[in-house]
Amino acid sequence: MNGSRYRPLFRIDSVTGIRTVVARMLFAVGVPLIGGVLLGHPVAGVAGGSTALFVTMSDIGETPRVRLGTMLAGWLAFVGGGTLGHLLGGTPNANETVVLISALVAGWASGAHPGIAAVTRFFAVATAAATGIPVSDPGVLTGMMVGGTTALAAALAAWKWSGLPPADNAMDWRAGVQRAFAGADAGMRYTFCYGAAAATALFAASMLGVSDGYWATLVVLMVMRREGTVSFYLTIQYAAGTLLGVLVAGMLLRWVEPALALALLATLATAFARVGFAVNPTFGYMAFTMYLLFVVQLIELSAGIVPHLLSTRIYDVGVGCLLAMAWTLAATWPRVKAEGS
Repeated sequence: MNGSRYRPLFRIDSVTGIRTVVARMLFAVGVPLIGGVLLGHPVAGVAGGSTALFVTMSDIGETPRVRLGTMLAGWLAFVGGGTLGHLLGGTPNANETVVLISALVAGWASGAHPGIAAVTRFFAVATAAATGIPVSDPGVLTGMMVGGTTALAAALAAWKWSGLPPADNAMDWRAGVQRAFAGADAGMRYTFCYGAAAATALFAASMLGVSDGYWATLVVLMVMRREGTVSFYLTIQYAAGTLLGVLVAGMLLRWVEPALALALLATLATAFARVGFAVNPTFGYMAFTMYLLFVVQLIELSAGIVPHLLSTRIYDVGVGCLLAMAWTLAATWPRVKAEGS
C-alpha cells in the first residue's frame, strides 16, 4: 500500500467509530480466544482468535457485499495457509518451499486490489506461522471456523450499528484480479526481493544467529512494502512498531503467566491494534506484535515449552526488520533516488 492508500484502508472518522471498532475486535477475537482457554483448548483458542483478527483486517471494500466477499476470501486464505503450513511443517525443505512460493505470490499481487493484496499476504503469513509454531490440538480447525464466524458476525453488527467504515479504495474486483495476475505496480523486481527477503530469513537463520527463523520471516512478510520512498518510510515505521511491541510485551510477560490473563491481554492488543492502525502504523504494528507474543507464549506454555528470553526474541525480530528494510531499499532504490533528487 502506498501512503495515499494506507490511511483510507484503516481510518476511523468519529468517536462512535472508535467505540464500534473496539467492541467489534473484542467480540470477534475474544469469543474464540478466551472461550478456547476457558474450555481447556488454548491452542484452538489462539487459532480462532488469530483467524478472527485477520478476517476482520480483510474488511476492505466499498459495499457490504464486497466487504463480506473479501473477508470470506481472507478466511479461506488464512485457513488454507495454516493448513498447508501445518501439513508441511517439519518436512525437510517442503515447508521452506511453500513459504517461499506463498511469499512470491503475495509479492506479485501486492499492487492489485487492496483486498487481494491483503488476502495473499495473510495466506503467506498463516503458512509461515503454521510451519514454525507447534500445534497439536485437534480442535484447531474448529477454532478457526469459530473465529471466522465471530469476525463476520461482529462485522454485520458493527455495520448495522454505525454504518460502513469509510473507504476510498474503489476498485472493481475483476480489474483487481487482472492486475494481480499481471503483477501490476509490483513487477518481477519487487516480487523477487520480497521472496528473497523471506528466503534469507528462512534459509540463513542459523548463519544470522536467529533462534526461530519463522519469527524473522513473519516480520519480513508483514513489514516489507513496495512503493519507493513512501514504502521505505512506512517500512521503518512498521519495524519500529514491531520492535516496540516486542519490548512492551516482553516486559508484561515477566509478570503475566496464567493462560486466561494472556488471552485477555492478547484480545485487548487486537483492539488497540485496529485503532492504532488508524492513528499511525507504528502503533498498529506495536499492538499487533504484542498480540503475537502473547499468543505464542500461550501456545508454548500449554505445550510445556520454555519461552525464549526477551533478548532472543528481540534479536530474531530485529533481524527480520533489517532484512525487510534492506530488501525494500533494494526493490525500490531507483525510485527512492529519483524521488529524493
